[in-house]
Amino acid sequence: MPSPRSPHLSRPPGSLAARIVLAATSALLAGAAWAQDAPVAHASRLDALEVTASRFHLAVQESPEAMTVISGDELRARGATDLRSALALLGGVSVAPGGDLGPAGAAPALLGRREADDFLLLVDDVPAGSVFVPSFDTLDLHDVERIEVLRGAAPVFYGTTAFAGTIHVIHYPAGRAARAVNLEVGSFGSLAADASAVLGDGALRQSLSADVARDRVDGQRTGYDRAHALFRLGAPSAAGAWHVDADVVAQRQKPGSPSPVDANGLPTAALPADFDQHPADRKRDTDRYHLAAGLDARPAFGDWGTILSLTHGQTRTIEGFLQNGYQANVPNAVGFRQSQRVDELFADTHLTHAFSSALGLTVGLNETYGRLAQDSAAFDYQVPLDGTGAPAGADQPATGTVTLRDRRSLFGVYAQGRWKPIDTTTVLAGLRWNATRDTLDAFDGQNVPNQTRQTRQTRRLTGSLGGSWRAWSDPEIDLDDLVLHVSVGNTFQLPQVDTGPAAGFDPQIAPETARSVTAGIKLDGDDGRFDADLSVFYVDFDKQPLNGQINGLPAVVASGRTRFRGADLETSFALRPALRIAASVSAEDARYRDFVDANAGQLAGKQIPLSPRARGALGVVFAPPVGPQAALTAVAEGPRYLDQQNQARIGGYATVDAMVGYRWPRLLLRVSGTNLGNRRDPVVRSELGEGQFYRLPGRRIVAAATWSY
Repeated sequence: MPSPRSPHLSRPPGSLAARIVLAATSALLAGAAWAQDAPVAHASRLDALEVTASRFHLAVQESPEAMTVISGDELRARGATDLRSALALLGGVSVAPGGDLGPAGAAPALLGRREADDFLLLVDDVPAGSVFVPSFDTLDLHDVERIEVLRGAAPVFYGTTAFAGTIHVIHYPAGRAARAVNLEVGSFGSLAADASAVLGDGALRQSLSADVARDRVDGQRTGYDRAHALFRLGAPSAAGAWHVDADVVAQRQKPGSPSPVDANGLPTAALPADFDQHPADRKRDTDRYHLAAGLDARPAFGDWGTILSLTHGQTRTIEGFLQNGYQANVPNAVGFRQSQRVDELFADTHLTHAFSSALGLTVGLNETYGRLAQDSAAFDYQVPLDGTGAPAGADQPATGTVTLRDRRSLFGVYAQGRWKPIDTTTVLAGLRWNATRDTLDAFDGQNVPNQTRQTRQTRRLTGSLGGSWRAWSDPEIDLDDLVLHVSVGNTFQLPQVDTGPAAGFDPQIAPETARSVTAGIKLDGDDGRFDADLSVFYVDFDKQPLNGQINGLPAVVASGRTRFRGADLETSFALRPALRIAASVSAEDARYRDFVDANAGQLAGKQIPLSPRARGALGVVFAPPVGPQAALTAVAEGPRYLDQQNQARIGGYATVDAMVGYRWPRLLLRVSGTNLGNRRDPVVRSELGEGQFYRLPGRRIVAAATWSY
């Protein structure tokens, strides 16, 4: 019997994904034929040097990891200004905008896994929010030099924070910048402006980038206002080259509401896609201050790097969510008022020494420390189902208050070696000793401990081993290089801290573990105009949090087991110096292995919700130095399930983004559109609204003018 589907998602399963794959294949074959009669020297994307997986400045092609480097020039040519559009063409990567972090946030999925705390977000070599939840909501993509994406664990340098993947955003260093001023006006009254400048490029290098935005997703109800500035300073000294970064973000969000599901587990037709269930004064307001200082030196015994960063953030929230039943004329929702303060410290020092051209070693240690202080007050309120709006949350009497305090220390000593036994082979091996400590206190409304202090300590090794072999190299023919690679990893992570309004009273659970194997082929040709990267992966996650019982009472326990496996292909052609086409195809399988949920029962063999089996993307960019500009990005995701029992199946969907414009020597005028088909499919499950899903934001149009100097 066919699975139920939402009425507006009734296309045949997989048809959209199949069409994208067919279109991508046809376009690439056509591009290959065109490229035959248009020879041009071009650097391959696989020749880019990465700094995320090692300290040896390996080319992506030589690294044994599944990694992609996206240049800032490519992002600007495609008009990509958020994480979803920036990573849209990557194999095995999908980013859903919004979620519980608000409309400015993002929920990435790597290797089929979509758990925000499983991924490490690095910004200019510093973890951003990695102790608790990555700071995707305050991530800034202005003045970006490149983005490095590592699919899979990176357990050596960053330890437990780099559990399932790493996204590293690298801005222009001090003394360099995009040197541009940009103005935008868009749908629903959205406005934005940004600028970057070099303040000094001599011995004292300085650069500044700043941006302000009034972004509206669906009129006045959902969106955010943000002001941000990044100042970078660098200079030589007797000890080496030092650098200082100062970053400030002030953001005011009006969160959007997730969509409740009906008895079949599908988005209910009784409420519109943009039904607002939050209190009238809903907000998620964040102020974040970040300061980092580092020193890079070259003593006689190697390259030495040290960095110290401090981050303080404060978020004030009023939100609320419908409860099961969604009845009218009665209190049918639970809201909360919350004040959250997070302080983070990151300190790292490491030494890299080359014993010879064939052997190098990095040794170092680092500490990531986080302190969370949170005060929450819950309240009941009534949401009119006719769309007239809910009352203000600040006026509702509290039904309960909770104070949460959490302190986490993630310390590690690590070593990573690079060995080239022969010119065509590279071996990369690393080991890290981890010492973690998590201390959690929860208090009731009388500020009296509701249970004893909970402390968990973990001491264990993590590591990775990988190798690459250049099986073919001949720049005189069409196939320049072909490299085979394989890597294995073993790591763990502390469980996510529940920051909900009633958090802190469940017993602390054991760390989650991961074992992974990744292998693939990387090749380029036609003097770097063509590149392809095929990777296969096999990852087991154990001790995942799930709903269970302790002493007969409901509790979160760590006993879930899941498996992720699949294959991802990325490829691109430079058809002309100004014209590039790129495509990716992913076939993935994310399933429960042994997962006994207190409500859903045994889930072994079931697909994990919101994890499609197939995904494809196609992108075309035409960006000459002067003249017409154009970009097109199409992404398709296959059918998936909304529920753990795999009874609520919805069909696939496709989104299309496009940009057209004209460039003069210093001026660029462009118009861009996202989600031109206005798809509103559910893409992210809410952790706060039970059984509710955030949908894709609707169609948006933006006109922009950029002046370069």
